[in-house]
Amino acid sequence: MKLYKNFINSINGFKVAFKENSFFLEIVGGIFLLPYLFFLDKSHLIKLLILTIYFLLLAFEIFNTSIEKLSDKITKKIDPDIKKIKDLASASVFTVLLILIILIVLTFFI
Repeated sequence: MKLYKNFINSINGFKVAFKENSFFLEIVGGIFLLPYLFFLDKSHLIKLLILTIYFLLLAFEIFNTSIEKLSDKITKKIDPDIKKIKDLASASVFTVLLILIILIVLTFFI
């Protein structure tokens, strides 16, 4: 029963995430990424690495969204410390996105 409740909580989390523009755009990007990986003439390890980084990007985006929503619950006022926290969470998403882009670009050259 606990496992089922955890599953439902996760599904509810995905519903919240899909309402966020960034997450939705990353899903759309994944729709283009999957056929690219299918036709990519590289090793399965490279394809698996790119796919893993893509799913990490989604996970980081969900985590970033949760930090933003929690911060907004604390205060809606502009707070310099909360801005730094939100910026750090956003930077983590951007870092994973950069890694993904670099890997995809490298597939054209290696």
